Amino acid sequence: MYLSEVVDVFDDPHLMEFYDKAHSSLDEDRYISLGRLRDTVILFVVTTDKADGNTQIITARKATPKEQEIYYAHYKEETRGN
Repeated sequence: MYLSEVVDVFDDPHLMEFYDKAHSSLDEDRYISLGRLRDTVILFVVTTDKADGNTQIITARKATPKEQEIYYAHYKEETRGN
């Protein structure tokens, strides 16, 4: 997986984003995102907002089965009735 591919996960209309209190500090807030890439794989992405207004990707990996379960439950809830 390439960084240029990872950024596409943020185009997922069902992207989930959480504040990562456990890994944030006074100097840096971190966020966890779960999203689908190319309708094939769910990614777990950790980001932080930089002082210049840009977002930095800290790490990205394929979501675990439990993380995928969380994403698909969210997806089903959002698409219910559509």
